[in-house]
Amino acid sequence: MTDLSVKYFNSGMAGAPQIANNWGDLVTMLDACLVNGFALKAIDSLTSASGIATATITSGHAYRPDQVVLIAGAEQPEYNGQFRVLTTTTTTFTYAVTGTPASPATTATSLSAKVAPLGWEKPFAGTNKAAYRSKNPASPQNLLLIDDSLKTPGYTTSWAKWANVGIVEDLADIDTIVGAQAPYDPNNPTQNWKQVTANQWGWHKWYHARQTGYDTYGDSGGGNRNWVLIGDDRLFFLFCTFAPGYNWYGRAFYCFGDITSFKPGDNYATVLAAHDVYWSNNNQYLSYPGDYGGTSMVASLDFSGHVLLRNHTQLGNPVRFGLTSLNTNNGQQICGRGPMPFPNGADYSLWLLPTYVRQEDGHMRGLMPGMYWMPQDRPYSDQTIVDNVVGQIGKRFLLVRTHYGSDTEGAQVAFDITGPWR
Repeated sequence: MTDLSVKYFNSGMAGAPQIANNWGDLVTMLDACLVNGFALKAIDSLTSASGIATATITSGHAYRPDQVVLIAGAEQPEYNGQFRVLTTTTTTFTYAVTGTPASPATTATSLSAKVAPLGWEKPFAGTNKAAYRSKNPASPQNLLLIDDSLKTPGYTTSWAKWANVGIVEDLADIDTIVGAQAPYDPNNPTQNWKQVTANQWGWHKWYHARQTGYDTYGDSGGGNRNWVLIGDDRLFFLFCTFAPGYNWYGRAFYCFGDITSFKPGDNYATVLAAHDVYWSNNNQYLSYPGDYGGTSMVASLDFSGHVLLRNHTQLGNPVRFGLTSLNTNNGQQICGRGPMPFPNGADYSLWLLPTYVRQEDGHMRGLMPGMYWMPQDRPYSDQTIVDNVVGQIGKRFLLVRTHYGSDTEGAQVAFDITGPWR
């Protein structure tokens, strides 16, 4: 049976939620991609022939090949559910159905389609705040806690905007953490969520509005940011620019969710990647996105801003992690900025390698599902989908450009969009 757990979204898709420089925009986007879906459309007619259903939306639809859509309303159950789009025209799209349902489809209410979400839940919420978790019973179901509200006291709406983010084991309500959390400093337990000292609001951050300089320098103005989100029902990766479009130094690279752990029954193998910026008294100046708090997840064994809820012993405080893969240059590697020629001479191919999660204490914790390390140097343009990777028959990969150092598109990461990841 075709796996539909893996899905991807971007800001350029018709009907996609937009991230601008408003507090709460990240929560709105995550609600749509993780929980609710988006781009709801009424289907005018739905027919099938030889196992292929054709949906017609005369006003135009919002869907693309490889997207997963949710179809509802047909009296014939074969038409309903989640399906991967096969082909599209301006007014139609197709998908595979089982059996031989009556054609055209009938409905007692109405036929509809929308971009299907990843299937997470949102058990806690507040104003511009949310907590998300996987519904998969195999997940330890640790939560992503996100606070994308205006930082008070003393902050203005024209300064940089970000969400404070963290992993929490459980919540009593949106403001009350229960159990383990990451990041966490036992000497300053509220550091990530409350104002601890003057001019300090949080620690691990997902930015969506910022310019060069300090957080108080500005938000880069109005306009929609460029974002990409790829995930399954237990882990997602988020790329987001700080300014409208694909401006100043490209996208930051964040993630949240469960890795594939080498430890059986691992209840704390939940990861978070964020900007590690404990901003106090204007002491962290960013001349480009990766200037402080690491270079996201494209630099091998860079531990800044990368945290596991607990280490492999399942005890104690969080542990930082870094990513690594096959070492092709006997030093630090940059994903999608490697020394290997493209195409590789021996097999005339693109190489994509597993990505390993290494604790800062040296122990190898597991694999980063869905993410593949690219030892070659940015072989394709941003968001190219390729299907001819050696050793990956039947798989399609989305290649996403991201910032590295002072380069706008200085790195590239590959993601399996066929699935499953586990």
